[in-house]
Formats: sequence, C-alpha cells, structure tokens
Amino acid sequence: MEQGLTKSSPELRLRVLEAVLIENGRVDRVVLETLVHAFGARIEPNASTDLADLVGSDLPAAQVGGAAMLAIPKDAVGPVFRERWEATAFALALALAERGAFSWPEWAEQFGETIQAGSGGPDATYYHYWVATLVVSRELGSAQAPLR
Repeated sequence: MEQGLTKSSPELRLRVLEAVLIENGRVDRVVLETLVHAFGARIEPNASTDLADLVGSDLPAAQVGGAAMLAIPKDAVGPVFRERWEATAFALALALAERGAFSWPEWAEQFGETIQAGSGGPDATYYHYWVATLVVSRELGSAQAPLR
C-alpha cells in the first residue's frame, strides 16, 4: 500500500470507488480523466472550509447539504482543492451527476446527512465528507442501479 494510504483513507476509498464505477460503466473514464485534469490544476494547499458547525445539526439534511455546497472551497474562478484526490472526488461527483446517477438536490440531501452524522471521520475536511457521501449514496451502492 502506498505511503500515507490506509484502509479508511478517503483517497484509497475514492480510488476503489472510481475503479468500480468505471468497470461497471457508470462513469466514462475519458470524461472523468478530462475533469480530473481540469480540476487537478486548481490546487491550493490552504483551501479549506470548516463544516464543524453543521455536524450534528438539527436542520433538515437538504438545508445542511445546501449550505455546505455553497461553502465549497473556492476562489474567484471556481473550486480549489488542497490535494489532487479532492479534485478527483469533485470530478467523480460531476461525472455521475452528468450521467444522471443523482440530481444536485438529491446530492445536497445525502451530503447533509453525511455531514450531520459526522461520517467524514475524525478531523474530516470538506472532501472527506464528499467522499463519504459518494460511498454511501443509494444510487452508487448498487452496481445494478439503473442510471436515470
């Protein structure tokens, strides 16, 4: 296993999910690679968003997810990422949404549920929650689930 990767690391979880989704035809490899390349050029090591106030919130999950989506780390041009795996996670969600795996309101609700449950793990960053949402998404959980 590569240095720094553990069974619970979001980067490893993302790599496995990406491989499964490509293998099952749920994501087009070329589209994903194009998106990753574009977003991978937007690395800013200090980019972060604190979601601690939303963890355990009593607000509706969709409202928590919507607030978190508006708080995405960004600059004047668009989203920025601390590491390349974060750009990959963002690109994977975009590719899945483009294929109809979920709508953005559905994503916001699931993202909110993930944040409220604290499912990003201890010391979670914005994209830890993003990866956790990809992993637990109902549409992604079944390779047999039809694309809409």
